[in-house]
Amino acid sequence: MAFLLTTQVENLHQDLLQELHSNDDVCLDISEVARADTASIQLLCALQKHLLCVQHKIIWVGQSEPLKNAINRLGLSEYLILENAE
Repeated sequence: MAFLLTTQVENLHQDLLQELHSNDDVCLDISEVARADTASIQLLCALQKHLLCVQHKIIWVGQSEPLKNAINRLGLSEYLILENAE
């Protein structure tokens, strides 16, 4: 699933809810993320929290410096780890 983290948080939220019904790891393609706002990062943190509770994980595909920078600015780089992105 590819997504842009800007003002599309509600759409992203709906897409992620659909992914959660698969009861599996969630694969997120971040290669097209050009900007990440705080609401989007909060949504990713909520996803991470849920997946950890059900013993699943986020599989990051691609690279996004803007997303990585936003996560670092918010002090969440140890919670949302992008270094293993494929």
